[in-house]
Amino acid sequence: MTRSDQTHTEESKSMPINDLFVKVEFKGNRREIFLNEAQNNFQTGDYAVVETENGLDLGTIRTRGCADCDSTTKSTVKHHGIGLKSTEYLPGNGHGDDLNDDPPSQHDGMSVNGNGNGNGNGNGNGDSPVIKKILRAAHHGEISQLMENRKAESSAHDQCLRLVEQHNLNLKLVDVEYQFDRKKITFFYTADERVDFRQLVKDLAAVFRTRIEMRQIGARDEARRIGGVGSCGQELCCTRFMEGFEPINTQYAKDQNLPINPSKLSGSCGKLKCCLRFEWDFYAESIKDFPTLGLPVELPNGIAAIVTNDILNRKVTLSFENGSIEILELAEVQSILAAMAEDSRRKTV
Repeated sequence: MTRSDQTHTEESKSMPINDLFVKVEFKGNRREIFLNEAQNNFQTGDYAVVETENGLDLGTIRTRGCADCDSTTKSTVKHHGIGLKSTEYLPGNGHGDDLNDDPPSQHDGMSVNGNGNGNGNGNGNGDSPVIKKILRAAHHGEISQLMENRKAESSAHDQCLRLVEQHNLNLKLVDVEYQFDRKKITFFYTADERVDFRQLVKDLAAVFRTRIEMRQIGARDEARRIGGVGSCGQELCCTRFMEGFEPINTQYAKDQNLPINPSKLSGSCGKLKCCLRFEWDFYAESIKDFPTLGLPVELPNGIAAIVTNDILNRKVTLSFENGSIEILELAEVQSILAAMAEDSRRKTV
């Protein structure tokens, strides 16, 4: 080992572990974490060549380092999925909501190579770690090749559509993505029921002479790949910053006192909005300070029942038997309830 190699190795060992990880973005707003073992001095927006299970890919640097990681412990490795089975980390697996779940993915990752022989093993990476390495910064020729791939994807999309119609398959082709080195082309689709596309895959392999992967995605993943603007006027959260999807149900809306109106609660994907989850923790924690709905409260002008808790303004709405209402500060209601409890305790004693 030369002195320079030894110095480089020592620098790598002393480098904070979270700085070794770089987030790279690919087509369709797909973002993955890669190991920057060579300590390339990337800037946001730079192009980088990365390794995959079946060759090379090229993406843009999104961020360097990970704010969620502990830079002094090796738990960072676990945080980024090193050592996880690929089937535990695949996007598109199990993130619908419990009311409007996407149909289960069928043939997710089914692929054949260029000679039309199916391998039937999904991604084909078995027990290999999910985390992979950044190999180097991309040069001008490689960036030009990426742009050529994007143009070819449009043609591939049209050819696949014609074959889908020819085979009369009930599926919706969403997107097409070439791996940078063109050793694989992935066709993303949605379908409401099981689809037998074995002949379609063989025909595609005969046309493109490369490995073909058919990947079924859900409505949320479709919206993420296509992008768009939400009802709030901002770019879709799943496109802009979300790294994954969490289960969403109407209870999140109820806990935030939102009206259960499907047209208001649904996003562009047709599922419940992911943003229902963003502030739910605050409401779930804050509601612990509030009295239970329906609880009777003794006021100077009679007994009233609690009908609404305004968490943001920390107010409580009470309703009397005659239909009149009164709005009090939370602290005042808490004081009244405490006095009622103390009075009840004394009477019991």
